[in-house]
Amino acid sequence: MMRSCLLSALVCWAGMVWPIAASAQPRIDYSAPSNWLCFPGRSDTCSAQLTSTVFSSADGEVSRRSDAPDPAAPIDCFYVYPTVSRESTPNSDMALGPEEQHAALEQFARFSAKCRTYAPLYRQTTVAAMNGAASGADRELAYRDVLDAWRFYLGHHNRGRGVVLIGHSQGANLLIRLVSEEIDGRKIQRQLVSALLIGANIQVPTGRDEGGTFQHIPLCRKPDQIGCVIGYSSYLASQPPGSDAIFGAAAGPASANACVNPGALMNDGGLDAELPTVGEVATALGTDLVENPGLISGACTTVGDRTFLAIAIKAGGIGAEKVNRLLTTLATRRPRWGLHAIDINLALGNLVELVGREGDSWQLNGHTDTGG
Repeated sequence: MMRSCLLSALVCWAGMVWPIAASAQPRIDYSAPSNWLCFPGRSDTCSAQLTSTVFSSADGEVSRRSDAPDPAAPIDCFYVYPTVSRESTPNSDMALGPEEQHAALEQFARFSAKCRTYAPLYRQTTVAAMNGAASGADRELAYRDVLDAWRFYLGHHNRGRGVVLIGHSQGANLLIRLVSEEIDGRKIQRQLVSALLIGANIQVPTGRDEGGTFQHIPLCRKPDQIGCVIGYSSYLASQPPGSDAIFGAAAGPASANACVNPGALMNDGGLDAELPTVGEVATALGTDLVENPGLISGACTTVGDRTFLAIAIKAGGIGAEKVNRLLTTLATRRPRWGLHAIDINLALGNLVELVGREGDSWQLNGHTDTGG
């Protein structure tokens, strides 16, 4: 059984130039529950209790940790999943398949402990379109669906609550456009708790935290900062991106690709990686995720014109050999993509904790839960 398209490294839509053309396809009715992958108050991928197998890097002790959704979470999270559809057509349909469910389970469900979870289905450009096996992809259609879902959420469910935007790859690129056109510099920006836009290219002027892709929304520099952006693309420190790499490129000599290390916001750069279990490992462990605390670290690094999150593995740590083999295999399979397939999972624990801190900060700044 295919456990995850994410670990196949086929989860990217890296383009940043979108055609501005009206789609002839009918609009999606986001008042219908079937058009949401995750939605508060019902049983779905994001409402289940997740379990992780935790291998202590200090003494090798093995334990399990469970995470349950918080129905009283003070903020919302709005997630757009990456390129996962295996349909043969250039754009996917609106049917909920295992690929969408696995993406949400592995990248997004953990956030339900800190926020109410909203994730629309949308007619994304497919893996077939990305690989050139299907032509005529309507990228405007994918964006229009996400925009319609966002506007429906704002009009019917937000009710003044703070919201975190979370996206990876194609999902991040769609949200980058949405933030640029619908949030940046507008009244709704006051409700933006943060935007986790991972595995996409976000530009900032050299030495500055805002003024490039987003004019009024800075990069996050403190764990309790709100109204800011976290973005990065990950490569092994031992295999940095070359000049032909998909991610990390500066747009010009006065610009740099954004890199915010979630580990550095919370500690010394250590990453709380929560990697999806697959195949025989999933069967043997019987959990959704596996963690090796203290084993992986990240550092924002620039090589040539590429700025990226450089991933290193602690030598001699418990499980280091297996994790190193996994990451090296992934990075070697498509060197231009690096560790793109697991960008979020490499820092998932840090990102969830940061969203929790931001939610607390949101309340401390005088905001209250207005229900919904």
